[in-house]
Amino acid sequence: MRNAPGLTKGSTGGNIGKGAVGKRNLGAHSSVGQSHRLITGRSLVRGQVGPPTIYMPKVTVSDVYRALDDHYPFVHRADWDNVGILAGDPAAPVRTVLVALDATPAAIALCRRIRADLLLTHHPVIFSPVKSVRPDSRDSSAVYSLLRLGVAVISAHTNADVAPRGVSWIVARRLGLRGIRPLIPGEPSDACKLAVFVPPDRADAVMTALAEAGGGRIGEYSRCSFRVSGVGAFIPSKAARPFAGKAGREEKVDEVRLESVVARGLLPKALAAVRRAHPYEEPAIDVYPLVGGALGGGVGAIGELRSPAPLDAALGHIFRRIRPSWIRLAGPRRRTVRRIAIVAGSGADFAKAAREAEADLYVTGDLKYPHALEAAEGRMAVADVGHGSGERWILPEFRRVLSERFGKALAIRVLMEKEPLRMFRPGPTPHR
Repeated sequence: MRNAPGLTKGSTGGNIGKGAVGKRNLGAHSSVGQSHRLITGRSLVRGQVGPPTIYMPKVTVSDVYRALDDHYPFVHRADWDNVGILAGDPAAPVRTVLVALDATPAAIALCRRIRADLLLTHHPVIFSPVKSVRPDSRDSSAVYSLLRLGVAVISAHTNADVAPRGVSWIVARRLGLRGIRPLIPGEPSDACKLAVFVPPDRADAVMTALAEAGGGRIGEYSRCSFRVSGVGAFIPSKAARPFAGKAGREEKVDEVRLESVVARGLLPKALAAVRRAHPYEEPAIDVYPLVGGALGGGVGAIGELRSPAPLDAALGHIFRRIRPSWIRLAGPRRRTVRRIAIVAGSGADFAKAAREAEADLYVTGDLKYPHALEAAEGRMAVADVGHGSGERWILPEFRRVLSERFGKALAIRVLMEKEPLRMFRPGPTPHR
C-alpha cells in the first residue's frame, strides 16, 4: 500500500507494517475517480506511536449517480418521468445508503434509524413540479423530512425499467426463464446518429470525447462506432485558420467518417465535446434521428419456461419466486404455459404486445376492468401481481451494482415493502 503523503517508510505513525490490517489494497476503488478520506484505527504495529493512517475511498452522491448511470442511463427515461439526483447536495459524502421502492414513512423512519446519507428509490420522490416544500403538503412532505435529516435522494425509475438488465428482466430471471429478451425493443427516448469527419490520427480522441459525453452506448456495449475512409475537400477563406491547407487554395485531405449514436437528451453535450476534441476550426458534423431499438434495452421481457406447465402450476411458480401479496387472473382458466411475457409495474397497456409475441401468460400489474374483459375474450392469460411486487426486485440489483463499484466503502440496506393494497376475504357468516 502507498505511504501517506509526506510520510516515508519508517516514519512515526505513517507506515503500516507487514501483517497489519492496512495490508489490503484499500485503494481498489480509485478507478472511479473518488477523493479519499482518512480513517484511523488501533495500531497493530509493534512499537508504533499513535494510530495508523488508512486510506478509504470517499464516495459522494455524484459517484453513486454515475455508478447507476453506467447500468441504467438516466437519459433513457420516459419524457414524463423525473429521475436522477432529486434532493440534496451532489458533492455530499455518502457512507450509508437505503434502497427502497418509495419514500414511504417506513423508509424515512429507517433512514433516521440507520443514519442514512442517501435514499435510493425506484419511484421518484418528486414527480410533479412542487411550489413549496412543507411538512403538511402531500406532494412535498417526504422531501421535507429527508432534507431535515440531511438525506439526499436519487431516483431511478423508467431508465431502470428499459435498461438491458432492468426491472422486468430481473423478474424474468427470478422465474428462471430461458432466452430472455425485451418484449418491445428500444428505449422510450429519441436516439440520434452522429457522424463527424475527422483526420484519421484524431478519430480516437474525438470518439473518446463523445463517449465521455454519454455517446456510443448501445445496450451493454460502449464506444460503439463505425468508420470509413475518404477524402475531404475545402477552400479556406482569408479569415480562416485552417488545420491543414492555405487560404484561397483548394485542399484535399484524408479523413475518416466517424459514426456513433447518442440519446437526443445528450446531443448538446455530445456536440460540444466533439467540437472541443476536433482539430478543425469548423468541423463537419451530421445528425440523423433514429427510430426503434437503436440504443438497446426496451420495454418488458419475454422468455420461455424450461418445460411447459399447466396454468395453475405456472402461477404457483410465480407466487413462490416473486412473493406477491396476491395474484389476480384474467383470461382462460386452463392453459398450457411455456412463453411468459412480463412488464413489471403498470403494464396493462402492453398486453397487445404480449399477445403479438405469442405469449401464453402475461405477468404485469395495475390491471383494469377493460383489460380484464379483453383478456377474457382471448387465449392469453393475464396475471396481475400488483404494481410494487414485481418492481421491488430491482432493489437488490441496485445494491449489487453499488457494492461491486464501492465495496465496503458503502453500507447498503434494502427495504422490501409489501403492496399498499390489500385483499379482503370475509370469513364465515356468523350464526344468528
